[in-house]
Amino acid sequence: MFVKCDHTERDGILIDRRNSKLFDHEIELGLNEISDTEILINFSNALTSLYPHLIPIHAFGYDAWDDIVIPLFYEMVYESFSFKYGITMTPNNVHAYMYTLPSYRGICHIECIPQRSTVSVFKNFEWLNIDKQYFESKLIIFKSFSDGVNFLTGGIKKEQTTSVHFDHVEVEIVSTEIGGTAKGNIYENIFIHKDDLNLVFVAEDKE
Repeated sequence: MFVKCDHTERDGILIDRRNSKLFDHEIELGLNEISDTEILINFSNALTSLYPHLIPIHAFGYDAWDDIVIPLFYEMVYESFSFKYGITMTPNNVHAYMYTLPSYRGICHIECIPQRSTVSVFKNFEWLNIDKQYFESKLIIFKSFSDGVNFLTGGIKKEQTTSVHFDHVEVEIVSTEIGGTAKGNIYENIFIHKDDLNLVFVAEDKE
C-alpha cells in the first residue's frame, strides 16, 4: 500500500531538495512518531550495544568494522527514512556512513543543526567553543558517530577498545552554495556531542 506523503522543509523534519517530488515508497505510519534525530540516536545506541560483541571476534576496527557498520547504517537509518517519508532509496543514491564526498548535492544525506548559540566542538584533539553564527552560509554534514579520538576504520589496538564510545557526531563543514568544499580548501571535520545537534534527513536527486 502506497500512501502519499507531502512533507516539506517547513515541517521541521524532512528537507526535500529533489526536482521530482515523487513519493513512491510504502509508508510505515508509526515512524511519524519518531523524529529524524531519534532515528539517528537509535543507531548510535545500537553501536554502543554492539561494539563490545565485536571485540572477541576481532571486528572492532579496520575493514571488518567498515563491512559491518556501513550496511547497518543504511538498513537502520536510510531504510527507516524511506518508510517514514515514502521516498525510495538505494545504496547508490545516499551518502554512505563515514564517507567524505567532493559534493553532497544530488545525493540523499543528513544535515546537522546546532541547538545552542554557542557550540562546543572537538577539533585537532582540543575542545573549542564556536559561535553558532560561524555556521551561517555553511552546511553541517553528518558523517558518523565517534569519540573523535579512536579511528576505527584505520584500526586500533585491542587495549584501546575500552575507551571507544559513540557519543559525538563527526561532521564535515561545507559550502551552502556548492554543497561541498571549495577547490583547494582543506576538508573541515569536527566532532560535536550528539545532544547538541538536531539531525535532519535531506532528500536530493540528480539534476
